[in-house]
Amino acid sequence: MNKASKIVVVLVFIIVILFGVGQFFAFSNINPSANQQVAPQTPGSTASPTQVVAFTASVPASSTPTENGSCFANSIAAPYRSDAWRCTVGNAISDPCFQISGSKNLLCGMNPAEGPYATSTFVLHLMKALPPVFVPSATPANWAWAIQLADGTYCTPFTGTRPFTASGTVGYYACNSPNPYESMIFGDLNASSSAWLAEVGSLAIHTSSLPTLQYSEIVPISTAWQ
Repeated sequence: MNKASKIVVVLVFIIVILFGVGQFFAFSNINPSANQQVAPQTPGSTASPTQVVAFTASVPASSTPTENGSCFANSIAAPYRSDAWRCTVGNAISDPCFQISGSKNLLCGMNPAEGPYATSTFVLHLMKALPPVFVPSATPANWAWAIQLADGTYCTPFTGTRPFTASGTVGYYACNSPNPYESMIFGDLNASSSAWLAEVGSLAIHTSSLPTLQYSEIVPISTAWQ
């Protein structure tokens, strides 16, 4: 092979190498996922911030029914409010009932997701004085006496015995389902970011043993009423 032929071979070899390097970088720029991993997103990373509402019991419409009753303890559903009570009308318990500002009456059965004209709302006319106020000294940020999930599901705290599983999973909120075991929130609400999250799921009931967790998922909370 003469000198000219050797020069041609070397030039061709260099061109081939440069072309291959260029193709490599071009492919890397078009497909960045080939060289890096994309972090998975959680529900809270894309959800809208939760609207946290400080509920105020105001004088309701004149058409709101009135019941006679009394209150025997601070609210279990809203334990961090000094104006929220656990009350009775006959043999039925209503919790929470909120004192109406400027009135001796209380407002019970509210569903803030439905607004002031919710059919469950009634005015409680007290037949005896309220008991002494007792509320915890420390108030956590992630509590609510009513919440609405991003899909519109409405949930309120269990105020009696909380359902639980053999593994220790405890239901804290019952959601709007005919059977509370079919839809509930497990554990505390997660308020570590502006979009609150809740673990929502259901329990499987067994005749000879404690319920077991049937399914659960993490979902965003759209509104929390405190």
